[in-house]
Amino acid sequence: MKVLVTGGSGYVGSVVCRRLAATHEVVNFDRRPAAEPVGRFIRGSILNSAHLIDAMRGVDAVVHLAAIPNLNSDPTDVVMEVNVMGTQRVVEAAALGDPRRVVVASSDATFGFVFGGGRIMPEYVPVDEQHPTRPADAYGLSKLIKEEICRRYTRDTGLETVCLRYCWVWNEGAYANLAQWSSIPEAFVGQLWGYVDVRDVAQAVEKSLIAPDITHETLLISAENTFQKRPSLELIEEFLPESIQVRDPAWFEANPRRTLMNYTRAKQVIGFESEYDCWEEAGMTA
Repeated sequence: MKVLVTGGSGYVGSVVCRRLAATHEVVNFDRRPAAEPVGRFIRGSILNSAHLIDAMRGVDAVVHLAAIPNLNSDPTDVVMEVNVMGTQRVVEAAALGDPRRVVVASSDATFGFVFGGGRIMPEYVPVDEQHPTRPADAYGLSKLIKEEICRRYTRDTGLETVCLRYCWVWNEGAYANLAQWSSIPEAFVGQLWGYVDVRDVAQAVEKSLIAPDITHETLLISAENTFQKRPSLELIEEFLPESIQVRDPAWFEANPRRTLMNYTRAKQVIGFESEYDCWEEAGMTA
């Protein structure tokens, strides 16, 4: 199929484009070309509806990755404008044009734990897509609104939409920090010690594009394990409040270091399977 990738020159987008290019025709829609170009490049802004409508002619599906990537890089109003209004215009252009499906980058920041400074904690673990969302910052709020935009267009127009709530995304350079990060678990309570390799994100994107029988889905995407050496139940007991329910103790029985993010639904709906483990990638033993 012909796939338009917004933000295809970015941290995640460049890896997604490389993976998709193996079996699909890729169009990279970005403000700047990629360092290692893949497919056709269209220079444009997700805030410009005319750019988007023109770029989507003859496109079968859209992967929307262009965004302000965190809450610290830009002022709050810029984060909201780019992430929210950019998504509105991307999805609107898709609904008006040829694409039948849009895959959108969401985040575990929608839950409120990641950047909440300890003010918001999970109600239960492992966390799944049904857990309450209480974003504590503009970035998490913008991602939650993006999900609602997708739901609205699916209801109103029949456009198929998939929102991927992925964890902290690591590339090959991140693994050099593993020894340090694994030694200070108290610094990563908000992330629930979760991560996902960028290549697994690309896998989830591709599988979201081709999975059958989708109307709208919101799916958690995570590595199989945390990036800590200690068992997950030990981390829960030491660093999370006693009020937090361990809803499924069996989740950790076969794999004591298993992630606190339950991505079972992604396995069921799109066939996602995490392929990369941080300790193997770092050449270390957990």
